Amino acid sequence: MANQLINDMIITKRALPLFRDSNGFIRNVDRSYDSYFGKSGAKIGASVNVRLPNDPVVGDGPVVSPQSIAERSVPLTIAYRKHVSLGFDTQERTLNVDDFSGRYIEPSVNNLTGSVANIAMTLALGAANMVRNTDANGNTIAPDSATWLRAKAKLTKQHAPTTDRFAVLDPDTDANTVSGLMGLFNPSAQIGQQTKTGAMEAPLLGVREWINDQTCLVTTTGSYDGAATAAGTVTTINNAGNAIPGQISSTAYPQNSVIATSALNGTLNVGDVITIAGVNQVNRVTKQSYGTPMQFVVTQPVASGATSIVVSPAVVGPAADGTQNQYQTVDAMPAADAKISLVGKQGETIRRNLLFNKKAMTLVTVDLMEVNKGVVDCGMANLDGISMRTLTYYNGTDDTLGTRLDVLFGIGVLRPEWMCIVPDIIDAG
Repeated sequence: MANQLINDMIITKRALPLFRDSNGFIRNVDRSYDSYFGKSGAKIGASVNVRLPNDPVVGDGPVVSPQSIAERSVPLTIAYRKHVSLGFDTQERTLNVDDFSGRYIEPSVNNLTGSVANIAMTLALGAANMVRNTDANGNTIAPDSATWLRAKAKLTKQHAPTTDRFAVLDPDTDANTVSGLMGLFNPSAQIGQQTKTGAMEAPLLGVREWINDQTCLVTTTGSYDGAATAAGTVTTINNAGNAIPGQISSTAYPQNSVIATSALNGTLNVGDVITIAGVNQVNRVTKQSYGTPMQFVVTQPVASGATSIVVSPAVVGPAADGTQNQYQTVDAMPAADAKISLVGKQGETIRRNLLFNKKAMTLVTVDLMEVNKGVVDCGMANLDGISMRTLTYYNGTDDTLGTRLDVLFGIGVLRPEWMCIVPDIIDAG
């Protein structure tokens, strides 16, 4: 019996589970805001304000002092549309659907998903924490079990939920990590499976899933020499028109601050992490100081000679009278002449492996219009909130058929403090 002609709906329904499952990073980011766009559809530029949790201040005694809650929100914008072109003729559409999927759909969806994952990884430059494993000279080396456990502690101190934590590793780091952990932990069956597969197995070290991903970014730390100091003033940023990696739109973003500084000798790159002397992290609930330097990620490139640094999270100190403050992140504001230090060595080239909580990032996909006129075929479908469309059209210029697979989506960082970079050095050889 002849094979059934493969139409666009069959292609779409084959492509959807591949898109959902082919990249572990994309599969495990938050999807809870899909319904905000699902009722009437959306297009490029459509947005919804995602409210961040409120942070009321706890008072003492029987007398209540009414406090106004300054609610914060982040605009989640449908900012991206990606597509792939599927080149085949009508004869090839008569193939067995499994053969057709293997030859055309799977490689196309793999590249499409990789493009989406690359955008997510670029946004993850806004991760606000970094934990390094170093040698005796302070050089970054491959992470070991203690490194990953300290990264886990970073998220816990930022009150990230202990469930739904995922690690994304570059393949080389995955190999280094497996080698370093062989035989060190029980359960032995799980370690045995790691030895067999050569990949990290979950759950392990408090991580629900270890994801081997070739889209992990490789970046180079700026040339800043670590000699600049704070000038003693900090302002919030309204970055209309400025593209800050880690943001979701170009409107006001409540998780960034501008730190005034002395002139910097050397550059800082987006994703570099700094600390400021005397500015320590606090417990976000009790506002008590942890006594450890607060880490800030650089969210805009800084040129040598610049006198300010844009960072995230926002620098929010105690109230003027020394009491707790809403959304407080540090135990003291940067004082004049406080030294600004780089986490890591200048000029290091690193693989940016990532430990994150599912709610740190969010992804939404939106229905594209199902076209019924002026096309040969069209198939649009949804699976677990992921929307995708396949469309075949006639090109009268050269009398050919063309087929395209499209996804319209928004993705962004809601909680940068719920992500931690665990770097691995790029070997010079």
